[in-house]
Order: sequence, then C-alpha cells, then structure tokens
Amino acid sequence: MTHSLRACLSASVSLVVALVSLAGCGAVLPKGAPTFAVHDFGPLAPVGPRSLPYPIRTLEVIPAPWLASTAMQYRLAYAQETRRQAFVQSRWAAQPGQLLEVALKRSVRVNVTTVSLGGCRLRVDLDEFMQVFDNESGSRGVIDARASLLAPRTDQLLATQGFSVTRPASSPDAAGGVVALRDAVQAFDAALLTWLDGLAGSVGARCSQ
Repeated sequence: MTHSLRACLSASVSLVVALVSLAGCGAVLPKGAPTFAVHDFGPLAPVGPRSLPYPIRTLEVIPAPWLASTAMQYRLAYAQETRRQAFVQSRWAAQPGQLLEVALKRSVRVNVTTVSLGGCRLRVDLDEFMQVFDNESGSRGVIDARASLLAPRTDQLLATQGFSVTRPASSPDAAGGVVALRDAVQAFDAALLTWLDGLAGSVGARCSQ
C-alpha cells in the first residue's frame, strides 16, 4: 500500500468517525426554544383624553398575583371550572395589568401638574382577565375589576365600584380570546368613565382640595 493511499484511507476513517460523533451529539443537543405568538390589543377605537370635572393625578392598575405574568390564561368552565390554564403557543406582549393601564390612560386624562391643587388617585384592582370556555365551541373574554378613588394626600377611600365585563369570542382559540378581551377592555373603559363622571358632586370636589 502506497503512502498516499494510506493517507487517503486514514482521512476517510477520520471523517466517518467525526460524522458519527456529530450524529451522536445531535441526539443530545438541546432543541431550539419554542416559538410563540405575542399579542397586544391591536388598534383600539380612537379616543381623546377626556377631561373629568375634577383632577385625576395618577392612574394605576394593580393586578392580582395570578395575573402577574404574560401568560394568556383560559378556563374550561364546562369541564374544570377551578383550573386556570395558559395557551402554550401564545403570550401577551406585557402583563394584562400593564396593557390595561396603557389603554385606560388613552381616555382618562391624568394631569401630574395638578399636585398643588390636589388631584385624586385612581386605582384599579384587576381581579380577572382571561378567556372562559362555556363549552367546546363557545368562549368569552372576562374582566373583573374594582375601581377606587382615593383622596389627594391620604389613602382615604372616597368611592369604589366593582366592574364585571364579558364579551363573546368569535373563535374558540387564543386569537378569538384576544379580540374578545380587547372589546371587553373598551367596554370597561367606557363604564369606568361613566362612573367617574357620576362622582362630580361632593366626591369630585374633594379632589380639588
């Protein structure tokens, strides 16, 4: 056997060993991170910041502990009504409370320059924000929240109101739930403004002190 032939055979064997080694490593290498869709509310109905009869200094949405993530949650009310589940391939772009706060600030005028004139604090406690399936083919977006109007310089509660809003989903999947919850957000926004307008009397006057 010539020197060149031996060198060629040695190179071929080395190549086969390398390929086998790579194949073995490929079997244990971690797979790429799973991909998932990221959703927000998309284009909301155009609104302009609405001036209330009294100043609002701050607006804050505080989520319940089970909503402090970007998981897109759902419940099979017809099968496991006590179990919270999350879509594997879909996520919110931010926590639901953060998305809701941004949406509300589009329509509730918050004026940080009114500190010297008072200005109440508006706090929204978000208790529920999920897609609920009443059966295999029908679902709805659900928002449960409590709004509290707090005195300008203390934590004194001036007024509080509970809200429960549902909107039907057009399809029994994550995409249908996103649209249903977007519609519920806009309905909640309108109901919140109506409630705040109704406090324009003595309660609203406290906000200007």
